[in-house]
Amino acid sequence: MKKIILPLLFVFAFTTACHQEKKEAPYNRQSSADTYERNFRNNVFASCLNEGKPYSTYSLARINRKPTDCDPRFKVTFVNGPCEGKTIFTTDVIEQTSPVSGGQLLRGEVVLRNFHNPRQLDKDTAKLDRWQKGVVYDTSRMEEGVVELEFPRDSNDFMAAREFIFLHNVRYIQKPEHKDPRIWL
Repeated sequence: MKKIILPLLFVFAFTTACHQEKKEAPYNRQSSADTYERNFRNNVFASCLNEGKPYSTYSLARINRKPTDCDPRFKVTFVNGPCEGKTIFTTDVIEQTSPVSGGQLLRGEVVLRNFHNPRQLDKDTAKLDRWQKGVVYDTSRMEEGVVELEFPRDSNDFMAAREFIFLHNVRYIQKPEHKDPRIWL
């Protein structure tokens, strides 16, 4: 009997000691980077001002209803921005984006940029309220973390306004695909 109890006691003591050494990580531990990207994964960008125009302003919105065969419009409620809390029906929705993290940008590619353009990446989600589509014009300064974008005002604007934007304020538009709104002859 002593031969059976002694090994069982040893296994029990070893198991208890190992269990006490293992510390569980808190379930809700988050970094600000996770929260920043989660905002973009859980919401879409919908046109808040000047819907359907190349200079439209986009804000984060929550989808209430997806398009159907009868009605091709999304029903969205804005999460932030100038139209915060407003519910609208729109077809001008950007469903999926991803960050530009030193990846290759091509001239003429349409991207989304944040109006708030700080030199350092700011994870304050309150400043993620206004976005605009831009067309990549020059990528020669990408190693410095800057890209030059054009912002055409209509389909015939060949002398569009240009700005240098920090790469952490630019996002790829993945779904749906967007093309340069200008008509090239």
